[in-house]
Amino acid sequence: MSKIVFKNYNKCIYCGSKKLKKEKKQSSKTNFYLEAIKFDLNISTKKISQSKVYKCQRCKILQNNPWFKESISNKIFSNIYGQHNRGWSNVLNFLKKGKTPDHGKLYEILNKNIKIKNYAEFNSPFMGLMLNFFQSEYKKKNSFYKNILISTINYLSSRQVAGKNIFHKKLSGKQAKKFLKKSVDLKKKNLIKKNINKYLFFDNSSLCWGQNDNYNSVNSKSFASELLDLDILDVNRKNHIKKLDIFGIFHTLDHTFEPSKILNFALDKSKYVIVYCHVDEKLEKQHLFSITREFLKYLNKKKIYTFDLTNLIGKHYSLPEMYFLCSKNKTLINKIKI
Repeated sequence: MSKIVFKNYNKCIYCGSKKLKKEKKQSSKTNFYLEAIKFDLNISTKKISQSKVYKCQRCKILQNNPWFKESISNKIFSNIYGQHNRGWSNVLNFLKKGKTPDHGKLYEILNKNIKIKNYAEFNSPFMGLMLNFFQSEYKKKNSFYKNILISTINYLSSRQVAGKNIFHKKLSGKQAKKFLKKSVDLKKKNLIKKNINKYLFFDNSSLCWGQNDNYNSVNSKSFASELLDLDILDVNRKNHIKKLDIFGIFHTLDHTFEPSKILNFALDKSKYVIVYCHVDEKLEKQHLFSITREFLKYLNKKKIYTFDLTNLIGKHYSLPEMYFLCSKNKTLINKIKI
């Protein structure tokens, strides 16, 4: 591996401005992620500390500069932290205990205000409201959740036949059919009503969990597609789908090198976009950038109209975070009532 691990990010990753001002307060804290990155990449604390936090004077996001070059960020999100622990914890917690991710009353508020028939999320399938919609479509039975978890994992695992001889490949094929039939039968038996069309968009960014986001050798996107009956689509290819009602970006806007492109893509595809993100005033070194609360003012100036939901959804926050709804249609935002 090359000794060069950093590159300069002299322009704002969101708006492209060169007006970046170094923050007076710089975080020197380490954490679980940084310790693993330093060890696996053989990088010293002194080297990591060369990266400083800057604030864009135009859109107000925070950005580390210099920061890891793309080949290194790919290694971080493929090898060192290839598995998105929080996302997998969410879905396993749901399927084992029936608990959806904690978003306060967000799901109820959105359904009260918006007739949702077409819904999408970006990059990570288990951070947002996908499990809430799944829960609304099937009977709330712990036995169903546990059995559908086992049969779905077994089905996808049994389709992995590399290194097996002909006999065991045929055996795997028979097992796959059995597990798939069990999953289909379980869903038919417990189905209440299919409420919405669900989509997961991805951009293959080296800033996000991708090919190695696995549990029991099963990838998160494959598992989500099979479990949640959703379509997986590439933002970089033409997608002929109906206008979406809501597009969710849950802790993934800061996990792409093209956040402006992704947000505008979502806004063009959907009536509303809901964003859930860190607003860390002391940006830590494992992140290239972070949104700030001032960022909403910038969006409004660009005629992307926002509604800050952070303190309106009844959620207790252990970390600095923010929820906001946005749209290019001001009338739609003005219709939202809490």
